[in-house]
Amino acid sequence: MNHISHETKEKIKAAICEMEQKTSSELVAVVTQKSGEYLYLSLLITSLVSLLIPFGLLFFAPEMTAKSIYEMQLLSFMLLQLLLNVPKVLFFVLPKSVLIKAAKLKAYETFQILGLHKTSNYQAVMIFVSLYEQSIEIIADSAISSKIDNALWQSTIDTFVHNIKNGHFEEGYLQAIHEIGAVLEHHFPIEKHDKNELSDGLIEV
Repeated sequence: MNHISHETKEKIKAAICEMEQKTSSELVAVVTQKSGEYLYLSLLITSLVSLLIPFGLLFFAPEMTAKSIYEMQLLSFMLLQLLLNVPKVLFFVLPKSVLIKAAKLKAYETFQILGLHKTSNYQAVMIFVSLYEQSIEIIADSAISSKIDNALWQSTIDTFVHNIKNGHFEEGYLQAIHEIGAVLEHHFPIEKHDKNELSDGLIEV
């Protein structure tokens, strides 16, 4: 589990507070350790590999008895399952598309659960970081997405993902806040009677 220090949380909160002094939009920072549970996939991979083992043994060692083949198959299943229970190993085995889909689904689910679609001006933006999947999602409410194409965030996402992979969580988050804030300030400058409707602190889900 990746521990996020109190100091890092305070820096993120301060950056959001500063950003929201210049725009009528609301920025919400969210992080999760893991977006999906992949036990079923590890079992599926282990089972498929174990089913193929007898064919390989019969091809390379046709003299093996049925009992020996069964024992090898069972041993392989147990060893592979133990190996895939190591999170870092499973991460490299799973298709990247599976990890991204899990992170994306949790991001949209979190946006709804936190009620970010209910602000008075529909200008909420969420930065969602899924650490295990090394995935970033930026989700904007209707007023923002109608003016700003989601493709505009891709450069910010790519840089943030690079920082996550290199262990620079704090640096990545602060840079993303700065870049998103600059865009929001340009398109949605602060209004006279603007109210802070959402939390400025880092939300862990």
